Amino acid sequence: MSNEIQILKLKDGSTIVGKVTLGPDSIEIEHPIELVTQSVADSRGIGEQINLRPWISISEEQIFTIERYNIITMSTLQKDFGDGYNRMVEQIYFNPAHWEGPMAEGEETDLETLAELAEAMIKNKIH
Repeated sequence: MSNEIQILKLKDGSTIVGKVTLGPDSIEIEHPIELVTQSVADSRGIGEQINLRPWISISEEQIFTIERYNIITMSTLQKDFGDGYNRMVEQIYFNPAHWEGPMAEGEETDLETLAELAEAMIKNKIH
């Protein structure tokens, strides 16, 4: 199961997809993408929408270690979704959008502004 694209469900409720390498006490996941679900209602009833985002979005690393005790279950990504995952990896990890807001390259940001930005993101006021 080395370096296969896997779906991991973690104890904290997160669901991430990435290329997994198994170790004795931990796994390494390369280019993890988090699946974030949201309930939506339409004329047919209540459904679910899935959004994708980098798992740890502002990290320099592209490979992360997860202790096995934090993993509830793992399964192989369906082959039909492999190309989509690879396109997302390319977009997120190799061709990221240029940030235009606070903390853009070359701009100095004080800690108070950083705290306000973090709070706004946590409260879903900005995305």
